[in-house]
Amino acid sequence: MISFYPGPSKIEPLVKDFMQDAMDSQLIEYNHRSPQFMEMMKSCVEVVKEKLNIPKNYTVLFASSATECWEISSQSFDANFVHIYNGAFGKKWASYNEQINKTVTHFSYSPQKRIGISKIKVNKAQKNIFCLTNCETSNTTKVHSKTIQKIRSRFPKSLIFVDATSAMSGVNINWLSADFWYASVQKCFGLPAGLSVMVCSPRLIKEMKQEDYHYNSLHSIYNNSLKLQTTHTPNILNIYLLKRVMENRPPISKVHDHLRKRGNRLIKELIRLGFTPLIGNSQLQSNTVIGVKCDPDELKQIKEEAVEKGILLGNGYGPWKHNSFRIANFPAHSDDDFEHLITFLKSFKKGDKS
Repeated sequence: MISFYPGPSKIEPLVKDFMQDAMDSQLIEYNHRSPQFMEMMKSCVEVVKEKLNIPKNYTVLFASSATECWEISSQSFDANFVHIYNGAFGKKWASYNEQINKTVTHFSYSPQKRIGISKIKVNKAQKNIFCLTNCETSNTTKVHSKTIQKIRSRFPKSLIFVDATSAMSGVNINWLSADFWYASVQKCFGLPAGLSVMVCSPRLIKEMKQEDYHYNSLHSIYNNSLKLQTTHTPNILNIYLLKRVMENRPPISKVHDHLRKRGNRLIKELIRLGFTPLIGNSQLQSNTVIGVKCDPDELKQIKEEAVEKGILLGNGYGPWKHNSFRIANFPAHSDDDFEHLITFLKSFKKGDKS
């Protein structure tokens, strides 16, 4: 079964061998204060920064999930959090933040339109933190890197936080345009769920709360990272797998170009076959998750027939749950996987059951 579900999704095929290597080396039996773990963590951070082209003065940290990153970021700063979103996950992040912080401002916009930066009004006299979702998995949109840069230019004194869950390791991110990037690994990293990666600017580290009231305060996580350690026993296996997978990945610029071209080809094929993309503007369409409109009566049929052909399509989400499906375009997917998918879609449209 080829999983095109947008997370958890297809696991990097080499992970099977890497897991056996982890068992054979007994590395996952060492505790997280041991020299063996510390050396492995050091190597992992180095290769992640190298392959994703992360600036040398940015810090890479680990947590358990992107959802935990909501909590880490919310409790580690005092500010007015300005959440700009067009979909379910951006809204959920804002709603969760409201449970921790008193001042949270919402700016919602249409998935079919760009962010209206000129319409964002905040009190510049107070400390503001802007929060965006790089790739909104629920509706398959993206925020263009130039948009984030424009927000940075207009509000230079503000920190910018970005949920990059369906982008990191699949999109060539301009890290300098924001201060806090986070993602879980079950999407573009091609790993089992249970680990998240945070990328922090020097300014973010300087402005975070200098307190350790919570085991997962950013201050505590950062201070432990200086010792090549974590605040608690982490997902040691997944950190090891992250290291091994990234060692075998091409530079992010090549990965980005490949996924972009493959996604564009898929969309052209979908349109040629009579399907309609969920997002009509190619400038707003995510490169890594593609939404497809589908008649509700046809939706059940196409998903069931896909399973018969060894293909798992992603469900629609929220208001599009019953009239769309989603297709992940992640680095772990091979070009052969997509040829198999396109062949199935062609036969489905022809009504071929063979």
